[in-house]
Amino acid sequence: MRLEDGFEVGPVPDLSIVVFRYLPRRGDPDDFNRKLINVVERDGRVFLSSTRINGKFTLRVAILSLRTHLDTIEQAVEILREKAKQLEREG
Repeated sequence: MRLEDGFEVGPVPDLSIVVFRYLPRRGDPDDFNRKLINVVERDGRVFLSSTRINGKFTLRVAILSLRTHLDTIEQAVEILREKAKQLEREG
């Protein structure tokens, strides 16, 4: 399901792992998401991992600590939105 901000969420989360990817207006989504994870990693404020689901390059976040607060998750979402918009502009 594509969300309003361009992200598509994957299957229903299993335990604490959520998968998603950005669907750019132009270009290959796999290439775009590889670039997205790289710029998020270089930013350094959050860490994501990636996988392939049904042959599609997909980003994932694992929330493992019971001490993870909502503001941390909201920050990660905002960083992803910011970096995805930046990559779309550079596109």
